[in-house]
Amino acid sequence: MEDQFLVTCPYCGEEVEIYVEPDVRGTFVQDCEVCCNPWRVRVVREGGERSVEVGRADGSE
Repeated sequence: MEDQFLVTCPYCGEEVEIYVEPDVRGTFVQDCEVCCNPWRVRVVREGGERSVEVGRADGSE
């Protein structure tokens, strides 16, 4: 199962690699390493595969 994910920041557009521990499920907040804005990271499991979805966590969506 993959633990490293390449995501695109919804604020600055930079691609950033993030690590998500294998037992993490649901949603958590993490700051962008480039612009420091907060992301809402959602961990999705389908079958044996995990993926992440990243959106803004500042209430502007």
